[in-house]
Amino acid sequence: MELYSWKNQCMHLYKDGVGYMKTLERHLTKPSRFDNKLLFNMAVMSYEKLFAALLAHYEMEALHHTPVAMYKETQEMDKNLPPEMLETAKLIQSFESICIFDGKGYTTPSDKELFQIIQGLMHIRDYIASTIDLNGNAV
Repeated sequence: MELYSWKNQCMHLYKDGVGYMKTLERHLTKPSRFDNKLLFNMAVMSYEKLFAALLAHYEMEALHHTPVAMYKETQEMDKNLPPEMLETAKLIQSFESICIFDGKGYTTPSDKELFQIIQGLMHIRDYIASTIDLNGNAV
C-alpha cells in the first residue's frame, strides 16, 4: 500500500477541515463556550485545510497561505470556483496581518462577521465535497 498519495492527502485534509467546521456550525444555532478569537482561528484552519484538500485533489501543494492567495492559486486549477468563495477569503483575510508595515495587527471579527465567515465556509465545504469524490472515486 502506498504511504502517500494525492487522494489520501486530499481526503485527510478535507476531513481535518470538516472537523473544525462541526464546532463552527454548532455556533450558528447555539452560542459556543469559545470566544470569537478562538472560533475565528478555527475558521482560518478550516479554510486552509479545505483549500489544501482541493489543491491536493488536483495533485498540487499549496504554495501560499493567505486566504486570497490560496483562492487565486486554486482558481488556476479549478475555473469553476464560485466568486462567493473569494468574498469569504477577503473577509477572513481582513482580520489578519502578516506584514509589520501595514500596522493593523490581528483583529477579531464581530458576531455578525463571524457568522458570515462560517456560512461562507459551509458553502466552500459543500463545493469541495461536490468536487472531490468523498468515496474515493475520480470526479
